[in-house]
Amino acid sequence: MKRIMVLLLLAAMIFLFGCNNVVLEQKDNVLRQFIEEPVTIVWNGDKNDGIQSYQANVKVYSMNNRKDHAARLTQTYRIGLKIIDDRIVTRIDFDADEGRVFRSIIYDGEEAVVFNPSTDEIGYRIPLEDSKSPLYRIFANQSGVSRINLSLIREEARRLSLDIQEGTDGNSDILLLELPPAMIPQNGLDKITRSRAVFDITHEILLETEVIMVREDETLVTTTVTPLYEKKNGEFIKIGQKTIIDSKAPYLIEGIDPDIEIFNSPDDIPTLTESELAEFQQKGEIHELPGILFGDPADLSYVETIYEVYHDIEINTMPDDLFRLIQK
Repeated sequence: MKRIMVLLLLAAMIFLFGCNNVVLEQKDNVLRQFIEEPVTIVWNGDKNDGIQSYQANVKVYSMNNRKDHAARLTQTYRIGLKIIDDRIVTRIDFDADEGRVFRSIIYDGEEAVVFNPSTDEIGYRIPLEDSKSPLYRIFANQSGVSRINLSLIREEARRLSLDIQEGTDGNSDILLLELPPAMIPQNGLDKITRSRAVFDITHEILLETEVIMVREDETLVTTTVTPLYEKKNGEFIKIGQKTIIDSKAPYLIEGIDPDIEIFNSPDDIPTLTESELAEFQQKGEIHELPGILFGDPADLSYVETIYEVYHDIEINTMPDDLFRLIQK
C-alpha cells in the first residue's frame, strides 16, 4: 500500500505542476539525446477545439551522482488525461512487468482509484486532500502539458494575496508565483519552506518549478522541474521534463575511517593490467562489489537527476470510457 501511495504522489507531481526548444534554450543536451526524433504528435480533430485529452508513453531515465556516471532507463508507463465535466481526470498505467496486479491509477484531485486494468477490479479508493487546499482552484484545471491559464493564476493569486511578480529573464517575459508554505499540504514532520512556479508570459507555458523541503532529520532537499515543449498546430506540447533533486545532509556520519580512499568519479578509480588481475584472482584477493559510492562516505548528500521523455503523443483521442471507474 505504501509503494502504491508513493507512486501515486510521484505521478500527481508530474502533472499538477509539471515554444519549441528555444524556450529551454538547449540548456540540457542530455534530455535532448533521449528524445526520439522526430517527435510523433497525433492531433485528432480540429485544432481550434483545443486540447481536450492528452496521452503518451513515458520513459524515465535517472542517475545519482553518488552511484552512477550515466543516466539509465528505470521505468516506463502510459499516461493520459482528459477534461471531463470541466475537470481534469488523469490515468496512469504502469507496465505489466512491474509485477503488480493493481498497476493502474485514475485520479481527479478528489479521489484516486487503484485498479487492475485487465479486469477493472478495484484495489483501493483513496480520498485526496488536494481539493481542500486553497491552491486547488489555481491548479485544478491546469494540465501542465500545454498552455497555462495565466489569467486564472493572476486572479486567484490576487484573491489569496499571493506573492506574484512579473519581469524578464533573457528574451522571455516571465511571471513568478510564490506559494506560501502555510497553504501547501505538509507531509508529516517534513516541512516545505519554499515553493514557486515560473511561467513564460508570451507563450503561456510553465518554465520551471522549485520546491525546497526540510526533512525531519534536517536534510535540505531542493527539487527543480524543467519541462520541454514541441510546437504543434500552434500549441506548445510537453514532450519531456528534467527533474533535479538536490539533497544536502546537515552533518557527516561518525565512525567512518578518515583515511579511507575517496573516489569522486570513475576516472579516480585505479585500474589493473590483465596480468595483475590474474595474480590477484589466483590469490583470492579480488572481490566483486555490487556498486561503488562516489564521494565522502560520511556525507549522505546526493544529487539525483531524472529525465522523463514522452513519445507516441496523442491529442484528443482518449474515450471517456477509460475513466469510468472514477466518473461522477
